[in-house]
Amino acid sequence: MKHTKSILRKEQIINAADIVLQNVGVNDFTIDKVVDYLSIAKGTVYKYFQSKDDVLAEVATKALHQLLNYFKMSERNSPKGPQQTKAIIMSSYHYSIDYARYFELIVYLERPEFKTNSESHKKASKGVSEFFVEHIERQKAEGFFKRDLNALLMNYICWGTCMGMMQFLESKRAFLSHEHNLSIEELMHSYVDVFVDGMTI
Repeated sequence: MKHTKSILRKEQIINAADIVLQNVGVNDFTIDKVVDYLSIAKGTVYKYFQSKDDVLAEVATKALHQLLNYFKMSERNSPKGPQQTKAIIMSSYHYSIDYARYFELIVYLERPEFKTNSESHKKASKGVSEFFVEHIERQKAEGFFKRDLNALLMNYICWGTCMGMMQFLESKRAFLSHEHNLSIEELMHSYVDVFVDGMTI
């Protein structure tokens, strides 16, 4: 019974953290705001989590599962070949629009000083990477991509450049639109075309 209460309390804190994140964003997220939302003592949170990063890692687990679902749906709903890979990468852009707070969180947790002991976060992060690596390997096996591609390297290069591109485009949104009449979606498609075409036979 005590163990069940402990699990429920931990879930309650994670759900509250999720709500706070959606309301204020990751940069203004604090444990104090979670505590205020739940009307509990601050020590209660630290009974279950060692740090703010540990709390955010649990929320990020949910965010990563949602991102993985976007990848899987894009793969399932696209024709085989390079277009399928392009659809998967573009789905990360659509995810960043549909779940802007989660995307901010995922980016925030990529910072070098982020530290967590959250096994669920590590597992979710690994699941996202494994999905893309396995996808690239299938594309190679089916003759769409170059045989000598290192799928793991492609995963990290894609993740790094895609995240960087989305952040860049968001920061330059007004300039690109007003000065050059370019849409963010159009630029993302161009980036994805260049990246995937570089892997294609």
